[in-house]
Amino acid sequence: MNLVGLRGALLLALTAILVIGGFPAFAQEDLRRKGDRACSADASRLCKKLLGQGDMVILQCFQQNRTKLSRYCHRFLTEVGQLRDPLSH
Repeated sequence: MNLVGLRGALLLALTAILVIGGFPAFAQEDLRRKGDRACSADASRLCKKLLGQGDMVILQCFQQNRTKLSRYCHRFLTEVGQLRDPLSH
């Protein structure tokens, strides 16, 4: 998958995360850009084979690889409520 396809797949995944999270529309665009900057390298590195299989597949990949995420992507996903510390319930 080329860089344009990767960005598109990541933006779709992050859009789904934001919509599911119920963020106001005006905040979604800003969060989408932040998510792209924070997680695009992680998507390419950790989830490359899954790109194009759907938004929730990418999110699941991020969650399954939480210990391998860059600190920027981990922080972003935690801030938007998609990662939690496994010790806190």
